[in-house]
Amino acid sequence: MKKVLLLVVVILLTHFCVLAQTDTSFLYFNKSWKSCNKDTAFYYATIYKDGNVWSRKDYWMKGNILQMEGSYLKKDCKTEDGLFKWYRENGTLINIKLYEKGNTNNITIYYEDGKKRATAFYKKNVQTNAIGWDENGQEIPDFVFEREAKFPGGLIGWRTYLEKNLNSNVAADANAPVGAYTVKVQFIVNKEGAIENVHAISVPEKCVQCGVEAIRVISNGPSWEPAIQYNRRVIYQALQYVSFQVAEEKKGGS
Repeated sequence: MKKVLLLVVVILLTHFCVLAQTDTSFLYFNKSWKSCNKDTAFYYATIYKDGNVWSRKDYWMKGNILQMEGSYLKKDCKTEDGLFKWYRENGTLINIKLYEKGNTNNITIYYEDGKKRATAFYKKNVQTNAIGWDENGQEIPDFVFEREAKFPGGLIGWRTYLEKNLNSNVAADANAPVGAYTVKVQFIVNKEGAIENVHAISVPEKCVQCGVEAIRVISNGPSWEPAIQYNRRVIYQALQYVSFQVAEEKKGGS
């Protein structure tokens, strides 16, 4: 009789565990991680409630290979909470990232052979420290985890350059109405810091010439400080905003 009761309990527990994960949602994505239908998907994700969090796992459609696993506070998968892992298609770890209510605590990056490559620590999403190792496991002195490409002298240097080189009267010369006109420019900073592929991705309709001037001033500027990732120079895609102003003319008084 005890064996029968034990078997019933085991069956009930198993049934409960299955029910706990039957409310699983499936999402499908193309290569650019944009939503699509199942027939054209390159990736898919499963989402289900797991205690106080929502667990998500991303897979490559081909072979059902795990690509990422982690947990979120809500089903909308906007606020990460807990440990996240990303994998290569061969199953080896790319990196591990620990979140707490959407804030990053630390990140660890791995070489393809499974050895640690770098670990960065954060406080309120701001990096506080980083450690890196070479492929032999030796710690790298003065290791830089990540650093964006930047204009020489930073923001102050950028403003000084614009003051000296930007034709700020372009909008007024084009007879644009009174107001502010901002151009959004995208370009590449290569590993040597040189600027490449400069183009405007957002230009005010009432000041097309502003786009031309923004491209010119960035293209003719000095080389930038290249971006760094895991202590190596990398190619960096940058966005820069260039603004123009047409002020209302003041009428003279008597």
